[in-house]
Amino acid sequence: MSGLEDRLRDALHASAGRVDADKPRPFPQRRPRRAAPARRWLVPVCAVLAVLVLAAGIVGVRKMMEPDRRLQKVPTMPRFYFASYLAGGGESSRVEVRESRTGRLLDAKSAPRGTNFLDLAAAGDGRTVFLFATRSGRGRCVSTLHRLLLNDHGKITGDRSVPGGSISGSPAGRGSLAADADGGKLAYSVEPCTPEPEPGQMSAGARMGVLDVASGARREWRESHGAVDQRLAWAGDSDQLFFVRSWYGSADRTIHELRSLRVSGGARAVAAGRPIRRITSPRTIDGVAASEDGRRVLVLEGAVGAVSGGADDGPEPDAERSFVVLELSTGDGSVLRSIRRRSLLFAGDSVMKGDPSGRYLLTVHGMVDLGKPDGVAGFRVGEDFYDLEW
Repeated sequence: MSGLEDRLRDALHASAGRVDADKPRPFPQRRPRRAAPARRWLVPVCAVLAVLVLAAGIVGVRKMMEPDRRLQKVPTMPRFYFASYLAGGGESSRVEVRESRTGRLLDAKSAPRGTNFLDLAAAGDGRTVFLFATRSGRGRCVSTLHRLLLNDHGKITGDRSVPGGSISGSPAGRGSLAADADGGKLAYSVEPCTPEPEPGQMSAGARMGVLDVASGARREWRESHGAVDQRLAWAGDSDQLFFVRSWYGSADRTIHELRSLRVSGGARAVAAGRPIRRITSPRTIDGVAASEDGRRVLVLEGAVGAVSGGADDGPEPDAERSFVVLELSTGDGSVLRSIRRRSLLFAGDSVMKGDPSGRYLLTVHGMVDLGKPDGVAGFRVGEDFYDLEW
């Protein structure tokens, strides 16, 4: 066995001699894993997500910059309108309440015997209407202001007198009473029943005043040159009052001026009101409606004799006739736009009243929706009415 052992020893010595103790030996390495294939759908999806995030950001910014339309109150036509009628034909004077959409009569109130319900004015809530009740006799006349209250169904639930509302004289004409938006102030214009005006004068001492409904405190301005004031309209609940001042320029020429007056100012005469527009007969200003901020005013202009029904006036008024409402700038009187509408009816003397939103007009030609190009709707009212309001 010594020979075999000797050969094994010699072989081990020979192998050991080939090993270099100073040469580094590498550690075993793991076999590299094969890379996963690229996701081809990842890039398009990321692009779509980026677009969606951008769109959401734009929508969010717009919502921050613009008011939510759901929170904006959309103007709607007043639910009720009112008409006053003079006494005659064995019937007493009365005021009617009707539904605007259908014309259905909801309620009515008769004036005391010997009294006429004349000019009407409504507060912005559509449930409070003021009216002039005028009594004449023995060379004098007195007008008393009444306040009618309505419920949600158009029924008259109360008739209250207005403090300080007994005024000497009678209304100077249609549009001689106006209520501000919250019904806290009333503007009125009256003239004495006697004496008779002198030649060349429309009135012998007309007056325009403002009454505080709660306290009854009044302030009045006297007219000059025999002039009268009609077509009163407030600018919202401010102290800015618009009116038409009329007087005789000559025997056959009447002057009509649209004016504006700050009632809280120091003016002592009606004529101190700032002129906005001036026209002469036969043209007339048949209605005034002011915007809430007082920067714009709507006027219905007509002409004396245009609808008198005389032989020289052409055919009777019908649905083919039209009328024009002018929108004016109260700053310089310039015409901002001319609004022409088709007349559905003509119920009598011209009247135009605006609603609190500024979108709707109540006229003798029909109810006008200024938000629609041809927005005119008919309504029920007899030809013997005196005034309209809503």
